[in-house]
Amino acid sequence: MHRVLISVGLMALLVGATVPARADLIDFEAQGSGALSFFTGFPDSPLVIGNATFTGGQLLFQETIAIDSTAVYGTAFFGGPGYTNPLTILFSEPVSGFNVQVTNEGADVYTVADNLGGSQSSVLGMNDPHLFSLPDTGITSVTISGASPFWDFAIDNVGFAPTGPPPGSPVPEPAGIVPLISVLGFTTLSAGIARRKGLIPL
Repeated sequence: MHRVLISVGLMALLVGATVPARADLIDFEAQGSGALSFFTGFPDSPLVIGNATFTGGQLLFQETIAIDSTAVYGTAFFGGPGYTNPLTILFSEPVSGFNVQVTNEGADVYTVADNLGGSQSSVLGMNDPHLFSLPDTGITSVTISGASPFWDFAIDNVGFAPTGPPPGSPVPEPAGIVPLISVLGFTTLSAGIARRKGLIPL
């Protein structure tokens, strides 16, 4: 019976030591709540948020003539130097399950692509928000582009899941392993003493 109890306890410890997967969402609200509603000629580039670096655009809030009135990161051909097509996102650590909403856009063909060759394209009308998704694992960069030379679009709600450090990096010790070993040793010792005293049957 005691072996069953010990096994159940170890399973509970192992489950408790498991670190849940983390998903990140960047909606630009904290960074762009005080931004202007129009392109100023001064892009916010590079813009670092967590492990993501955005280049080629400007933070906008309640953008003029736009369907998304929250904070977004936008670019346009008429913005001036520094506004680019595509917008680029670089990650300091690889990510997976990337998705982004293209919004406040002019009618155009839009493409979202990653450094691993994954891409998704869609024909969008004016102010027709669309969520693009790339399922690849190990993504370190993403581009968002319009096909027209007269581009005008923004991005919002950038989501992804960190996948850990690049290959070859030192692997940290899993959380909970040292406490687990200590508890295992204590439990085994206690069971042995109890058996010797006749408190637990063999």
